[in-house]
Amino acid sequence: MNREEIFKKGFSGIILAGGRSRRMKRDKSEIKIGDKTFLEIQIEKLKMLGASEILISGKTVQFSGVKNVSDIIPDCGPLGGLYSCFANCSCDDALVLCVDSPLLSITTLKELLITHQSSLKDATILSHNGITEPLIAVYNTRKYPLIKTLLDGTAKQVTVVCFPDKNIAEKKAKKKPAVRAFLDRLDFRLYEFKGDETELLNFNTPEDLHHFPPSSFIS
Repeated sequence: MNREEIFKKGFSGIILAGGRSRRMKRDKSEIKIGDKTFLEIQIEKLKMLGASEILISGKTVQFSGVKNVSDIIPDCGPLGGLYSCFANCSCDDALVLCVDSPLLSITTLKELLITHQSSLKDATILSHNGITEPLIAVYNTRKYPLIKTLLDGTAKQVTVVCFPDKNIAEKKAKKKPAVRAFLDRLDFRLYEFKGDETELLNFNTPEDLHHFPPSSFIS
């Protein structure tokens, strides 16, 4: 399969833009590099790559050609966002990005797509120096029922703690499953990133913004 055939196959683009940005203390999707927000930068990359559709999880936006996807199962973190988006994808493959990784290059994302679509794996995950990045990845969207199983299992794992001296019953849910729990159920491969790791920076705090090149105007 050559590169032209790979991109004829089509793919969905997914941007995870949820989360409460507690550490950043502002909506990360609205931080700007120059005159473009993190979200606009990620949308533009997916359009330039030729995504058949673009889905946004965790935020309602008004952009042409972009579909807002609400959580089917609320408060389940990134895994819940993936589940909701995969269930709404029209393509078998989806390129997944987080809104707070705006420095990822189109070249890297293109190579990630090519690596995935030239194989028969369930997912292709970016890896660097032994670290896997499950939210910089390409997934087979038809595997979303596996996520539902994980989320349903967590919902059932609830204990009720009763306080004998008080008329109080407190529900304590176990920790939400991580995306890595989903990966454990997939036949995936790794795409080994060998470029400048600045490209992979994830911006979670105001201090992280100092990693941008001095010429960048951050607002």
